[in-house]
Amino acid sequence: MNAELVSSELDSESSWSRPSLAEVSNDLPSWWNHPPCRLAVGQVSRSGEGAARGFGSVPGSVRRAREFVASVLGEWDAEAVSEDVRLIVSEFVGNSCRHAAPRDADPESVPVVVELRRLGLRGGVLCMVTDSSGRAPVKMDAHHFAESGRGLGLVAAFSREWGWNPLVGGGKVVWAVCDGEG
Repeated sequence: MNAELVSSELDSESSWSRPSLAEVSNDLPSWWNHPPCRLAVGQVSRSGEGAARGFGSVPGSVRRAREFVASVLGEWDAEAVSEDVRLIVSEFVGNSCRHAAPRDADPESVPVVVELRRLGLRGGVLCMVTDSSGRAPVKMDAHHFAESGRGLGLVAAFSREWGWNPLVGGGKVVWAVCDGEG
């Protein structure tokens, strides 16, 4: 891990306003025209432009989500963004597993959906993670020796843009755009 990334995040403001989906980029006009998938645990959806899979809200889903991402991006010949997207999905799924499942529910049956979409000619990838909680992700200013709290800072460092949006009918989608060109 690059320690310089942590220091720059510590100097940022503690309040963060998410960019709107329309602000992300002029070359992404259509990616929100198709809302994120809502899949049950274990369901998979694939098309020429995207792939999605539902995972349970359990810690083991973080590893399985990374494996899913690596497999899909390998099929798409998108290795240039694979490590960044795997890191981002790990953070998003980990946060969903820790914070999104209702306390009275069986976490194995509460879906966290990972969805990847291809973006344009530059080979970029949009990664989205949906969960049942409408609560916003909280970007924290973690102390150098803190054991947690740096995840969204890493997401900001390894993506072009990221944000979150509430979903109609409940829940939220947390998303990040990774460029195919470095």
